[in-house]
Amino acid sequence: MRSIFVLIDGVRADVLYGMLNEKSLPNIRKHIVERGVIVRDAVTVFPSTTGPAHAPFLTGAFPGPLNMPGIRWFDRKRNNYQNYGPLAWLQFERDYVGPGAFAMNTDMSGKIPTIFERLKDSTTAAIFEPITRGAKFIYPPLANVMAKIFGPLRAFTWEHVDALAARTLELVYRCSALVKWMKIPSEPPVFSAVYMPGVDEASHEHGPLSENTRHAIKNVDKQIGHIAKTLIDLDLYDETSIVISSDHGLRPTSLHFDLSKFLTTVGLDVRTFPVTFLQGLGEFDATVAVSGNGMAHIYLAKEGAEDIAYPFQYIKHDWSKKPSLGDLENYRIRKGHVNMIDLVSQLLPIEQVFASENKATSHVFSCNGHGVVKRKGRNDYSYDVVRGEDPLGYAALVEEGKIAYGEWLNDREWLSATCKTEFPDAPVQIAQIFESSRSGDLVLNSRSGWDLMPEIPPHKGSHGGLHAAEMKVPLLVANSNYQAKPDQPLRTLDVFDILLS
Repeated sequence: MRSIFVLIDGVRADVLYGMLNEKSLPNIRKHIVERGVIVRDAVTVFPSTTGPAHAPFLTGAFPGPLNMPGIRWFDRKRNNYQNYGPLAWLQFERDYVGPGAFAMNTDMSGKIPTIFERLKDSTTAAIFEPITRGAKFIYPPLANVMAKIFGPLRAFTWEHVDALAARTLELVYRCSALVKWMKIPSEPPVFSAVYMPGVDEASHEHGPLSENTRHAIKNVDKQIGHIAKTLIDLDLYDETSIVISSDHGLRPTSLHFDLSKFLTTVGLDVRTFPVTFLQGLGEFDATVAVSGNGMAHIYLAKEGAEDIAYPFQYIKHDWSKKPSLGDLENYRIRKGHVNMIDLVSQLLPIEQVFASENKATSHVFSCNGHGVVKRKGRNDYSYDVVRGEDPLGYAALVEEGKIAYGEWLNDREWLSATCKTEFPDAPVQIAQIFESSRSGDLVLNSRSGWDLMPEIPPHKGSHGGLHAAEMKVPLLVANSNYQAKPDQPLRTLDVFDILLS
């Protein structure tokens, strides 16, 4: 059985399913829904952002074990950061919003194979997909660059990118070399990954519930029609499974908070994305890495801020050493000490703050509560509230008897119990992100309606965090040997097995 995976960036499950009910997406209904299953409760990963949230589909693993904790991150294990100067960003910090995206294949843990590597003896294709390790035929997302340059002029828009992705797949399957330099496989691929970024761009610019975003989804529907026609023309329609999903949803955003700027006001020199390469000659005590603008990593020097700041000299912090919870609760700033956890969790734009105590224990803080996530073995987790109100809002589940505080449940039981809450699958998601050595000392989830990094123009939709609007994604499976059930909660990691079936 051949398979095609279409990743529609940033489409909300409720929006796409609503449009299906309205019969606004005739091609998806005809070629996918009527030939397969709609999974109603599919959940992506934390952080819910492009790049790290692509990887689970293609590896079957969480971002934490893959060591990709965000669309931006800082690798503190290299303890002589200051010696690299302006080129440090090439060594051990990453921003996948730009050329850094081409480093995803080498950034991911090599111990976990991709689907392309699993199918190394077969023909595979990656079309505009940034994660390509092991793919036989790679069509890089150069069209995305064109859209960024010419999109504001409406000369080459993100909808054109989605259309070109579908046409490239058609070219791959029809094996007609319309472009001389492009390598064409001699036979249709056993597996193809097709990435369409247009919906995400429309959602950021206009909002995830806007008419512009609905128009972008209708454009994707047209491309699904083209893909189906290609398969029909080549007599491959009945022997090809088509899977459609998304890396994340989005939540509407109207309020913007500059997290990096705030930290400078409390007495820290902060290195911040996306222009770290311009800060190569400056000193810093902290690094802020925002993903999707709805979540952020904060990396702090263990010994706290230096008393004197020299504008053109690096502070000689030993970044290989992480501050403990005790250090964070009595953190040295330029003029005194502050409880960094309380300081950040009390901010109006912040919903939760996460911190790791050790490999088995993570903490969840909110403005009025403190919870603890514990893990044993590979798949058993517990969650308890140790102070105040439940930061994850699971009190209703406890009252209904679906879970009990301090109870050990496996990862599937947590998914089933929490998939319809505001923070689905949160205990498992919080534990997995701290498996990455590149995760921050504090990991933040912003409050709904807020994001953590101003943009020009301002975003009207954000993602990256743990809210249901960004964690719940559509999952449609057509003509597959995998027996997916509509009411069976799944993670995007499970799509890996669906594609291989």
